Amino acid sequence: MIKILQIANGDFFSSGGGGQIYVRNLLDEMIVQQLDVAVISFVNKSSHLKFEKKQYRGIPIYEIYQIDKELIIQLIEETKPDIMHIHAHKALFSGIAKELNIPNVITAHHGGILCPGGTLLNHKDEICCTKVNDKDCLPCVLRQVRTGNFFYPFIKRIPLKQRLRFGQFITKYPHIYFVTPLGISSIKIENKKRDWNEIIQNADLLIAPSEAIKEKMQLNGMSKEKMKVIPHGIPFSKNESSLKEKSEKVKFFHISVSYEKGTHILLKAFADLDKTKCELHIIGYNSSKKVQKMIEPYQNHSNIIFHGKIEPEKILPLISDFDVMIHSAIYLEVFGLTISEALSQNKPIVATRCGGAEMQVKDGENGLLIQPNNVEELKNAMQRMIDNSEEIDKMSKISSENVISIENHVKEIVLTYKSLINGK
Repeated sequence: MIKILQIANGDFFSSGGGGQIYVRNLLDEMIVQQLDVAVISFVNKSSHLKFEKKQYRGIPIYEIYQIDKELIIQLIEETKPDIMHIHAHKALFSGIAKELNIPNVITAHHGGILCPGGTLLNHKDEICCTKVNDKDCLPCVLRQVRTGNFFYPFIKRIPLKQRLRFGQFITKYPHIYFVTPLGISSIKIENKKRDWNEIIQNADLLIAPSEAIKEKMQLNGMSKEKMKVIPHGIPFSKNESSLKEKSEKVKFFHISVSYEKGTHILLKAFADLDKTKCELHIIGYNSSKKVQKMIEPYQNHSNIIFHGKIEPEKILPLISDFDVMIHSAIYLEVFGLTISEALSQNKPIVATRCGGAEMQVKDGENGLLIQPNNVEELKNAMQRMIDNSEEIDKMSKISSENVISIENHVKEIVLTYKSLINGK
């Protein structure tokens, strides 16, 4: 039996994001399939210890509190893995794997694997279609800094060498309001390019959950021979939709509140629909001032219900009473676990063509596909659902047909591991 070491996407015991939920699902199924697996997890915690060894369902979890290369090598040598599956700190761990001659696989969970801005969303709110470079990435990085848009015309005129020199200097003073984040913008871009080049050199295989992220990685220099598209799988659970009484209103729902998820586009589109025929349920919470300002005008809307943060295990029972999911992302969605989960519950999807959605939603069959950032097109798609309840019923019957189970997903992942090990 092969020994697998999973490098968790942050804190293994957290459920803060799709990547973390995916790794938990992956590990749970590996335990069910009685695979020999260990985990390195990362926790932001003040401690006199550098790490602690814990247990999760009988397997070892190494919680690291300080990123220390020598410590990491020590833990890897202790676990003696045949393969490393890397979900975080990808450049560092792929380099260590290469150094220790251990085959390594990296899963690209989001655009941040190569994008300095993290989302492959450019400053025009379009999915990025260029290689990582200072000229195109600078406005995207600066827009994430308060006053960044204002200072961009001035900063871009400074020669790159001078910006990098100033960035190296200002990193010694990390807490100067505005100045530090503005000053390190070009350093951030160069660091991302360096990390990505290390991944290109050291990774044995990159798993792309969608064709869209594969194309972006290939655009940025990754050999197509070192990439494999493997869509995510999910645990299947009981579908209780059939037990619910059908409502006179179409109940739309949206999971995860953020600018990148297009929540603002959805709210604008929904506000113009007939309140007597539909309602919108927003699941998730985001405390950022930008998002709070974005949703404030709709807080008292009679047909928009904000559910706040819901624990992952409670989301499926909640959405069982709803009809159609709206996935209004404007950035590159690498996969979209929530799309799979909704489809598994026989919920049609109205989704933007954001990358991961096209892997799962077939236009006119189990949902509708529209262009990102288009309020009018989204409104028309929702109106179509309102006007054609029989279409919702038809789509619901086939929605779950092509959803991949976590059981089959793990089997494919393990075959991929074995192929790499045998290749070594």
